[in-house]
Amino acid sequence: MPKVDFTLRITLALIAIFLGMIALRPFVSPTTNVMADAARFDHVFIASAGFLYKGDQGLLVMDRRNGNVWFIPKQTNGGGGAVSFGDPVFLVRVPFEKLDQAP
Repeated sequence: MPKVDFTLRITLALIAIFLGMIALRPFVSPTTNVMADAARFDHVFIASAGFLYKGDQGLLVMDRRNGNVWFIPKQTNGGGGAVSFGDPVFLVRVPFEKLDQAP
């Protein structure tokens, strides 16, 4: 019986030591600060994922920098259900500057 008790104590001590090492690791070697850059297309707002324009279904997106609204048609390729997108079609420019004016 003493051998089992000794093995159990050693195992529990090793577990405690390893947990302590994991808990103290951030204090011993702190991680470097990571800064993320803005996304490449964070100015694009998807207004509608299922918009119909001249009989084609696609995405309606808006460029928040200048107020341009674009339609991007979806094109299915074969019977496999793979979807690709066509070239964007300019629809309209929304004049956001006029929102600051008094009515």
